[in-house]
Amino acid sequence: MTPEPQARRRVQLVMGVFSLVSLGLLIQLIRVQFGPYAPVFAALDRGGRGLTEEVRPARGLIFDRDGVLLAGNATRYYLEVELRQLDGNEEIVAGVVSALLGVPADDVVAQLTARDKFVGALRIRLTRPDEEGGRWPITVDPTAAGVISAFLADPEAPDLAGLALVPLSQRVYPAGSLAGHVLGFVNQEGRGYFGVEGFYDDWLTGRAVTVQRSIIPPEAGLNQEPPAGVNLVLTIDADIQQMVEGVLQRTIEWSEAAGGQIIVMDPSNGEILALAAWPTLDPNAYGPWLGDQSEEEPVINPAVGGQYEPGSTFKVLVMAAALDAGVVLPDDVFVDTGEIEVGGHTIRNWDGEAWGPQTMVGCLEHSLNVCLAFVASQRLGAETLYDYLARFGVGRLTGVDLAGEVPGQLRTPTHPEWTESDLGTNAFGQGVSVTPIQLLAAVSAIANGGDMVQPHVVRQVVSSEGAYWPSPTTLGRPISARTSQTLTDMLIESLEDEALLIDLAGYRFAGKTGTAQIPSDYGYDPNLTVASFIGWGPMPGPRFLVLVRIDRPRISPWGSVVAAPAFQEVAERLVVLMGIPPDSERIALVGGE
Repeated sequence: MTPEPQARRRVQLVMGVFSLVSLGLLIQLIRVQFGPYAPVFAALDRGGRGLTEEVRPARGLIFDRDGVLLAGNATRYYLEVELRQLDGNEEIVAGVVSALLGVPADDVVAQLTARDKFVGALRIRLTRPDEEGGRWPITVDPTAAGVISAFLADPEAPDLAGLALVPLSQRVYPAGSLAGHVLGFVNQEGRGYFGVEGFYDDWLTGRAVTVQRSIIPPEAGLNQEPPAGVNLVLTIDADIQQMVEGVLQRTIEWSEAAGGQIIVMDPSNGEILALAAWPTLDPNAYGPWLGDQSEEEPVINPAVGGQYEPGSTFKVLVMAAALDAGVVLPDDVFVDTGEIEVGGHTIRNWDGEAWGPQTMVGCLEHSLNVCLAFVASQRLGAETLYDYLARFGVGRLTGVDLAGEVPGQLRTPTHPEWTESDLGTNAFGQGVSVTPIQLLAAVSAIANGGDMVQPHVVRQVVSSEGAYWPSPTTLGRPISARTSQTLTDMLIESLEDEALLIDLAGYRFAGKTGTAQIPSDYGYDPNLTVASFIGWGPMPGPRFLVLVRIDRPRISPWGSVVAAPAFQEVAERLVVLMGIPPDSERIALVGGE
């Protein structure tokens, strides 16, 4: 045999061997991928490559303007049960949980034995009933978790097979219900709702990252920390907030009212120093609070989400429009006959009486509906009035940094349901709806030389990249500085002339009372009102603007009786807390309805 055929035969042999090896490798790959041992190999592969895991950063902290912690984080533990590990020890597990945490043992047993509710579930989370008939996951603090862990680790302890502690980061509010409506709350999944927690949820949460946890070798794991959420410093002053909440509670209890709000704002820059609402909200236990509400979607913060007809406090906006448009002067005289017809609708004063000749100051002092309806319908006219109300932001969002804000309602001549009579009733705050924060923003233009500022509750944002101070925002300039000063002087005079109930010596304030009947499906209820007062000072250079709103007071329907004293008490305390010295003037805070 010649060398050439021998060489060819050897090449063919080698190629055949390689073909057999390749075929064997292909068969083995198929077995690994799809054969009976595929899960084993997959587990080994995961062990070598590492497991991916989503890691969330700690939620950002929230402080008041002086560094008082209002919202922080703590570790708590869920109680979970691995159903496959239960071996007839349901009553033992239930007994231990009941003894340590006070949960009824029969309730725990019922959860462990109701397997039909957890079809396909491998693990369940134990819950406890609340007073409202709902159920909430059982959580324990680190101390209780340590006791349970000791039971689980003790070989001589009762058989607790299946019971496990699952750690979770939980939002905590050290001050309890203080500023609860401002803060909002964080649910069990870590999502913020309402208030600051809802509005700044993305900022506070930070950004989760996907991390690869390697087992072989350990140092191969990527230990990247997720970008932390920002910390927020609020404009809220915890001392002022606590004081205001106390005044509101006492006013609610004394007047036997259904609820209310008091807001304190710096009119020069829109910083909200305090925002109190009743009923109170404890963000640590928001579930029962939600259960107490009658609405399907309860209003967590009525200061931004609860619209109402403002009544006579709205008259300051109408008078501001008339003064700015030049259609009235403070000393112009209106002869009040006790009624006026606008668009076929007869409007009367709050007391049904005729007050005779009155200047524009007297119209505000005695809160004459007839006079303001005259100014709106016969001096301003629809086009001018609604143009000014639009400038004041009525019917629009203020953009306050609190979740859940609504815009209120204002019908204009372009609205299909608007009638000419609306021109008269809107003049004294009927047939128009605002939120407390919206009215506060509008009146800030009168208190701030014509500039309407945007209310806000965040003063500083602190992150790993540094600190940021949001700049005050001006929403517009609806009136001139001259109009602002003229109307402020008129309101100071009207309050001083009506010095019947309140006396705050050494300080001068401007303000206006309001008493608004509450609309229903059958018209306005004569027995249910919203009593309110809005005022600012001390003069000159007001440091605070305060709105008091009391819903459905039973002791008296009038703002001068219910809301004005609350304003006076807040103002007395504010000048001390804010270090504002008195001057030689005397001011009494009473207004007509």
